[in-house]
Parts: sequence; C-alpha cells; structure tokens
Amino acid sequence: MSVPQPTPNNLTLVRFGPLPVDFTVANTYTLGQLEYDENVFIPTASFVVYQNALGTNGTAAVVTIDDGTTGENISTATLPLTPVQTTVSGNLSQTVFTPATNGYVFGQIPVSTSVPSNGAAATQTLRVNVTTAAIPALASTNRATANNISTITVASVPAWLVAGAKVKVLTMGNAGYNGLVTVLSVTATTFSYYNPSVVTEASTADTAGRIGAIYGDVYVVGLLQ
Repeated sequence: MSVPQPTPNNLTLVRFGPLPVDFTVANTYTLGQLEYDENVFIPTASFVVYQNALGTNGTAAVVTIDDGTTGENISTATLPLTPVQTTVSGNLSQTVFTPATNGYVFGQIPVSTSVPSNGAAATQTLRVNVTTAAIPALASTNRATANNISTITVASVPAWLVAGAKVKVLTMGNAGYNGLVTVLSVTATTFSYYNPSVVTEASTADTAGRIGAIYGDVYVVGLLQ
C-alpha cells in the first residue's frame, strides 16, 4: 500500500503584525485588511509579545480579535495579571490567544460595496479590541512636584520600579501626573520623573493613582490562498 503524500497547493503562510498595543487603554485597532475578491485568509494563531510588562495588574486586560464585525471573533485572550517582566537584558515573553469556537475565515466571497452593485469588492478588516483595560495594582499614596520633577509615594517601591524603567502612571487625582514616564530615581517609598505638565505642587494625598506597564506587539498568522 502506498503512503499518502502531501498535496501541492497555493497556500502561503503569512503574518499580520506587529501591531503595538497599550493594554492599559480600552481601544480598537486595525491590524490589517483583506480584499474579498482575490484572497482567502485562514487564521491559525494569534499572540502578543510583551515589549514592556512591569508589575502586577489588579484588573486583567481582555482582548478579542475579529473580522471587523463585533462577535465574529478570530480569537480571544484574558491577559495574565502578572506577565513575565521585561528587562533590558532578559528575553521577552508572550501570551497566546485562544482560538474562537467556529472562528471566522476572511475573504472567499466577492461582495459589492454599494447597492446597486458598482462591481467593486468589499474588504474585511482584521481588528484588535481591548474590551477591558488592564489596571495596575500598585497604588499611589501621595503626589508632589518641584521644578517639573514629580514624585509619587507608594507603600513600598517594588523591585521592578527602577531608574530608567518606563511605566504608565494612571488615574491620579491630578491628571497632569498621568502618562508614560521614565523613572529618574527611586527611594524605598517614592519614585520621581520629569513632568512638563506640572511645575510645582505641594505634597498632596492621592490614593487614586495606579502604576505599572503592560504593552506589547500583537500578531496574527495564518494561511493565505
């Protein structure tokens, strides 16, 4: 009996991405686009490679990848509360998305973009949706600024919060403190950063702030016919 052999075909392994995503922000992003009339794209895997993951999150990010229509999912993921930390000299880490049951395929059937038909084919968009934003667990207790150098006090500075780290400061009572910042210096209970949005502010109690980072590149790979 002969052994079955692979059948030659015109399938090509392709990749959409990298798409940089900040998972502390609920948002929708376009990863790519496919023309209906020429190609069929069969997604086989989706994942995020963390470029900046620092600290633990009190709320996990929830992400879906769809075909541009809500509910027509390719894959989904609830990102870990504590991704493997990124360091200057260490390896990056990743989270693989879970394929949707009966996940959608792109293309195959030409669809007019207008009624009556103008002969043009429609497109499908590969879309990334951060439906629930990650919220870092590290909380502020006080804030202060002198000469555009802001200092945030926390209960205890964790090992990952070091000079040179890039972290998100979120939901402070004074919005001028919020943003992606580069840490200049740390003590046992404080960290400081340059802040052009606030010149001077006396020490003020503020327990609303959250500090951390979860940022990475999203990829979708699959077969293109």
